[in-house]
Amino acid sequence: MNATTVLSPSLYFSYSQFMVYDQSEQLPGCAWTEEHTAQGFARRESAVCFGTPLEFGNANVVATVGAYRPEAQYERVITVPFRSVSGRVTVEGPEEMDIDRAFDLPCGDYKLTAAQTILSDDDERIDLFFDSVAPPLERSAIVIADEMLNPPAVLLETARIAGE
Repeated sequence: MNATTVLSPSLYFSYSQFMVYDQSEQLPGCAWTEEHTAQGFARRESAVCFGTPLEFGNANVVATVGAYRPEAQYERVITVPFRSVSGRVTVEGPEEMDIDRAFDLPCGDYKLTAAQTILSDDDERIDLFFDSVAPPLERSAIVIADEMLNPPAVLLETARIAGE
């Protein structure tokens, strides 16, 4: 059974990214390299920075606990391993402060899929799917690549903490 949560208020993404992280992460930001930018994400075990097709804007975000459900309008879809340690996950843009966009997610390993659609010059739709998996997912995947992605043959599965 899928459980869906609409996360509000609207997410403000900037610097072509937004973050999904377990609240156990003290410093959720990831340091981006050229390879990370080309593949559309930078990740650690419990923190992922997803690239956005637009540089700045707002997005309505829906998080679903369950398997990814393809839709024709998705323009960028990326799947990564994700571990929930604290049982609470936050979704935010890098410049947001004091926005409570967190939800409960049972501790465990997930196949996290971020599906994005551009709605206008500064508006996106972001759907997140948290599919519980055992054993843990080993590799990320680009399910749908838009024209801005140019992923390497082997995706980069690790990132440093931003600012390190």
